[in-house]
Amino acid sequence: MRLPQNSPVKRFALPCIIVCAVILAAAAAYVYSRPWHRGFIVTPMYTLAHTNKTAALTFDDGPSRERTPRLLALLKKYNVTATFFMTGYHIGQYPEIAKAVYRDGHLIGNHSFHHRRLIFKSPSYIGREIDAADALIRNTGQTNVQYFRPPYCKKILLLPLLLKLRGKTLVTGTYDPPSEYKTPYNSTNIANEVLENITPGAIIFLHDGSGDNADAFIDSVERIIQGLRAQGYVFARIDR
Repeated sequence: MRLPQNSPVKRFALPCIIVCAVILAAAAAYVYSRPWHRGFIVTPMYTLAHTNKTAALTFDDGPSRERTPRLLALLKKYNVTATFFMTGYHIGQYPEIAKAVYRDGHLIGNHSFHHRRLIFKSPSYIGREIDAADALIRNTGQTNVQYFRPPYCKKILLLPLLLKLRGKTLVTGTYDPPSEYKTPYNSTNIANEVLENITPGAIIFLHDGSGDNADAFIDSVERIIQGLRAQGYVFARIDR
């Protein structure tokens, strides 16, 4: 049976098809972009270019008063340089600690201002999050803010495009120890997970932004440094 030209079914068929196609495309982009090594429009930096035994320690969400100064002392003790993905909010709280990170030879990357998921946000909102954190990072003395790690590593749709247009590098990573998110915080478990799962060129996720469990956090980082060096690894910033 042929439907009349003014049939409601005909009038709404095309819009429904378009909406369904958009939803399916967005879902496909989301699924494709979930792994750390893939991204919509751009391929994230998820490992170092080095093929030798080099690893990068990266620290997210800081700086914090409880963890970051002690972490800097530990890294200096072992002559290790690292990468700190800082939030603008915490730089604003502890500007002198952020400056100390730069003075000690570490790289500072942008981790947004508020550490909110940047999915399904407007271009202007995402831009403000990037720019506000960039400005505070530059106040540390580091003039070039090239690297951006999304909060929670959520990186679909608009964010990769905006980073590409700004000439920034989208960074994820290679290994994030599950025990770092468990309670009680167990430094031995965290270190063992890292030591057992690292391959050459790994970018390791750790977090200095929390004020809790500072002793255990420092112990876990020291165990990781000692253990990887015993395996023949050297450490590098992600830009080296």
